[in-house]
Amino acid sequence: MDLRRRFSRTLQLVVLLFACASNCFGCEWDKDLDFPEHPPLIINNQLDFVLPVLEGVNRVVRVAEGETVTLACSGSELVNLGEAEVQARCLSSGLLTIGDAEWDLASLGCSSDVKETIFRDLGTCGAGGVGILNGIGFQIFSLNYDKVIINVCFEAASETTLFTDHILHGADIAAKDVEASRPSFKTSTGFFSVSMNTVYSQNSQLQLMTSILGDEDPANTIIDPSKQLYFAKGHMSPDAGFVTIASQDATYYFINALPQWQAFNNGNWKYLETNTRNLAMKKGRDLRVYSGGWDVLELDDINGNPVKVFLGLTEGKEVVPAPAITWKVVHDESTNCAVAVVGVNNPHLTAAPATLCEDLCSSLSWITFDVSSLASGYTYRCSVAELRASVPHVPDLGNVCLLTD
Repeated sequence: MDLRRRFSRTLQLVVLLFACASNCFGCEWDKDLDFPEHPPLIINNQLDFVLPVLEGVNRVVRVAEGETVTLACSGSELVNLGEAEVQARCLSSGLLTIGDAEWDLASLGCSSDVKETIFRDLGTCGAGGVGILNGIGFQIFSLNYDKVIINVCFEAASETTLFTDHILHGADIAAKDVEASRPSFKTSTGFFSVSMNTVYSQNSQLQLMTSILGDEDPANTIIDPSKQLYFAKGHMSPDAGFVTIASQDATYYFINALPQWQAFNNGNWKYLETNTRNLAMKKGRDLRVYSGGWDVLELDDINGNPVKVFLGLTEGKEVVPAPAITWKVVHDESTNCAVAVVGVNNPHLTAAPATLCEDLCSSLSWITFDVSSLASGYTYRCSVAELRASVPHVPDLGNVCLLTD
């Protein structure tokens, strides 16, 4: 009889443990119903963001009972508390205790949208240390911690970004915030000697092409906005690769962009970003994504001579080069598998260009777009090591397996 009681008790504990594994969250919020208008950053004890997951049609955010999180309003303050940051502990009731008071999350909004910060001069980067590492992220003063979400390797001599890297959260990206409006790109002092808004303007691009090609007629063919033939600000770490509006808005810096033809930026480069997110969602885990440019785009002038394209020439400076290619390296750090993907930044091509590495086209079924389209940006896939042999700023990941489905 005693054995029966012990077995019954053990069975009850097992059932409770299984139930707790999925239900022992004191705080559970619907991202669309329970959050304030200007939500704070929520950071756990591992210094990671607490992010939503998609369950059916609901975007759910959970914090375990008894867990303490940091609520941070970088650049503003919690309206009802008058403080920029507080520590809050989750109660079994679903409320948060701060000091001696209990609060629901909806009452803990910031006075305005959370603002990002650029962290400068974090070291050298790129082949031979030619770049300076900078970070884009959020200052968390109470934790004495700078939460960097985008690393930017910037080369000052040419005023260009060599590459960026960020984490794509595969378990959470399906539950990302969606905002109809987009912020304007921002220039932070100390990076560019030319007006980035000016050099990216379509009028300036037309003037530039007239000047370097030698005639208005080819310039008007090369720059034709009706056919998406103009240089756009091509995100390296894209807004759609981040979960929260605060992180998405933080991507809008010129140091996180390179001049890409809009036909490419809105074509195969966009499709590559989508395919990468889909892969992360399928795997349900984090992927680290590096993105950068290489070499300088050349176009033929009226005499058939190749000329290099620098947007800064609009203001008489050979800076802000339009890259000949832009590339991504997708690294699954949990399995140490990776792949490199290269997009050719020239929709004016009439034939497929030479590649920098052997194309692994048949090995990657997760790439689902028309990689052979010249007008949308000819695209090919490589091993990371082989691309790095041609593009030295590509990260040295050592001996990695090929990232497939």
